[in-house]
Amino acid sequence: MAAVRAFTALLCVCGGILLPLGRTCAREETLGPLVQVTTPADEYLGLVHLGLLVSPENYNGDVSQSIQNVMPSIVQIRTGNLLASGIILEVGEDTLLIASNRHQLGQHVYSTVSLYNGAQVSARRVYLSERYDVGFLLADISQLSYEKRALLRSAAIQESCNEQLSRGSEIFMVGSTDGVACNISEGIVADPWYYFDEFGSHMLYNYCKAKPGMSGGGTFDVHGHCVGMITGGYEGETASLPMGCILEERQYIPQEQTAERE
Repeated sequence: MAAVRAFTALLCVCGGILLPLGRTCAREETLGPLVQVTTPADEYLGLVHLGLLVSPENYNGDVSQSIQNVMPSIVQIRTGNLLASGIILEVGEDTLLIASNRHQLGQHVYSTVSLYNGAQVSARRVYLSERYDVGFLLADISQLSYEKRALLRSAAIQESCNEQLSRGSEIFMVGSTDGVACNISEGIVADPWYYFDEFGSHMLYNYCKAKPGMSGGGTFDVHGHCVGMITGGYEGETASLPMGCILEERQYIPQEQTAERE
């Protein structure tokens, strides 16, 4: 009982609320709101800065779920008269960093990008690789509502996933020939590191169908990790640029090109 009395002696009661001794019970003293109301902008910026706008990884063995997970990370790109696909590598506050093929982006600086959320935005080319068939766009999403921005996802990337691929590994591809992320095909890896003279580099060689226009789209493992970019195909065979090569070239994008515009 003595311990209880000693504890209660340090508190005074004001309207049924315990307050530390020495604090007045004056009504003008405010303790601050218990619940803070957030805006859609606050929520979206929180998702961006916490890195939560990434396609979820799927380890339950359900490839159909993995396909659904990655679809918001795929876009459709129109550059001049060319139509192709692209992969969102990063969702920023007002921009998207997108990778596609160099042969798609090399003719024009500006492109129109169709997104999985139904919006169309403008994009400008920020870098073309001299070594690989890859280039990068920065898309402007500043005019989209925060609710629409929050529906976008960047591709889930782990370089170690490429190392785990072997002949016979299951993969799937998602491209945008007939609409954003509308073209999906499943297959297997023929060779995870095959040299193609046509591209002058090692590629991920797959037994998997791809339609014209899927070039620039994503190649994924069964868990939804993006392991490459669709680059070329012939009948039931395709070549995908490995994700390691894409990330290697990404580091050469001039920093001022990707800086968020105020």
